[in-house]
Amino acid sequence: GKEQWRDGKGHSAGSWEGWVLVKRRVLGRGGLAAPSGRCGDGIPVLFKVGVPGKANRDSGCQQQGRLLSAGTVGFIHRQVIIAGAGIAGLWTLRRLLAAGYDAILLEREAIGAGQTLGAQGILHGGVKYGLDGSNRDIAARLRELPPLWHECLAGNRGPSLAEARTLSPCQHLWAAGSWLSQVGATVGVRAMQGEVRRLDREAWPSALRDGGHKGAVYELRETVLEVKSVLRALAAPVRDRIFHSGPLQFEMCPDGGLAALACGGARLTADVFLFTAATGNEAAAEALGLGPGVTQRRPLKQIMVRGKLPLLYGHGVTVSPKPVATITSHPLENEIVWYLGAGVAEDGASMSDEKAVINARRKLSEMFPALDFSSMLWACWSVDRAEPNAASRLPDGPALLEQGNAALAWPAKLVYAPVLAEKALDFTAARLPPAFDALSSMTAVIPPAAPVPLPLAEMGAYPWETADWQPAVSEAPAPP
Repeated sequence: GKEQWRDGKGHSAGSWEGWVLVKRRVLGRGGLAAPSGRCGDGIPVLFKVGVPGKANRDSGCQQQGRLLSAGTVGFIHRQVIIAGAGIAGLWTLRRLLAAGYDAILLEREAIGAGQTLGAQGILHGGVKYGLDGSNRDIAARLRELPPLWHECLAGNRGPSLAEARTLSPCQHLWAAGSWLSQVGATVGVRAMQGEVRRLDREAWPSALRDGGHKGAVYELRETVLEVKSVLRALAAPVRDRIFHSGPLQFEMCPDGGLAALACGGARLTADVFLFTAATGNEAAAEALGLGPGVTQRRPLKQIMVRGKLPLLYGHGVTVSPKPVATITSHPLENEIVWYLGAGVAEDGASMSDEKAVINARRKLSEMFPALDFSSMLWACWSVDRAEPNAASRLPDGPALLEQGNAALAWPAKLVYAPVLAEKALDFTAARLPPAFDALSSMTAVIPPAAPVPLPLAEMGAYPWETADWQPAVSEAPAPP
């Protein structure tokens, strides 16, 4: 905005307008004002530019101007600033640091808050996306990713996830009704490749064996992770680089480039800005002049039921190839929470919480007729799945949209995070060299971060940890 500039005697010298980024030998390597007599080399700094007495709206990012004092500007410079500390932002941070880039990560709320901690933690291998044949390309791409994750989980590949916990080494797919034969045909190829096997009844999970399921049950080689433990494993070695920013403000160059992010009383400049902030990417897209059409939201209402439930991880298929529900199990206060996604979550998005619970309870009763859900507690969690705009409703993979020195990134699914991080590294490497040597091994120490005047970000909460739990209605009436 405009600010009246005055000389040392207090005389008005005119209006100076527009924050811009220029290259000057005025800052130390760490991004703070250098001590007297010491200068950095080619570090971007914030200027206000213009001609005294005349607002200069045509000034570009490379135009020189008068440097405001460090106390007035209050900014930090890093090579790369990432916004959004979900699985994509954390994995990208680790990948860039391993390659030698000086990067930090900003988070508006808490680590993992929103989509990441609302995910079910499944390392999808693509089986459920190939059930009706319409998403076989997605299924093929997903199939390649779990082995990469397992190398990280074993500590044999960076970033090491050896400290992360596995909830289940596999999932199950149970099929009944008119789609039983179709499911059998679809998984047959995977079965021959050792990825899927049909189970005898005695090997079924207890929820299916004792719950009255009639049909087939398959074991899928798809690991289910405890998501918080994954986030902790990614964040722990770089904890001093993950900051709570609160809302971000965008300072643009007149030529359209991104000059700085303002947050928490600080201004942060960078050579490259990466946005992995889910719905928060929409504000960045608007600031960068990309418009609303580059993003899309898929509303979901995840349903949760808690009680003395058996552990269950998998997909239930009955009257269509789309799973009626994808169920994962999570401990909470000596009980088990079934966290329901897929069909019931998509259907529930257009319903009230009460009707969404009624619908989910009916579906569960159909799949598990011998289980009594009447004494269980129920809750809902609504979320907009933020994704790149796709011609089809379901994005076919991770996406990175470039705009000058900034990029918007979406992983589409948790399992795609490593692929997105490589895209972010390629984008960064095309624009600047690393600040320090790449890590020579997985045990190499990441250089400590220079101070940033922001608090460190805290870990977020799972939806079931903050849910408003309510008893079930006495009966499940007809669908709305």
